[in-house]
Amino acid sequence: MTSAMHTLAKRIHNITPRNVRLTFENGSTVVLEMHSAEFFQEAFQAEGTNSDGTAYRLVTDGDDDPLVAGKETGDGWATAGTVDEVEPADD
Repeated sequence: MTSAMHTLAKRIHNITPRNVRLTFENGSTVVLEMHSAEFFQEAFQAEGTNSDGTAYRLVTDGDDDPLVAGKETGDGWATAGTVDEVEPADD
């Protein structure tokens, strides 16, 4: 049986603590300064902030589940989108 860990989540985990560039399904991007990236069996959770200090959380439950990002707003948390690409951000 192959690993059921999410490919994009593994990439974030490997890049952290360096900055990560995320590309969402709509083509928009965000660069995050990563603060944490952890696997809990197949599930993954990560947190980081963008250049203006907005907090982002990334979650997935495994390889068959999308990697979803949420961002903190004045009213709580809002969906930022589904992550399609992950790469190290050039500093």
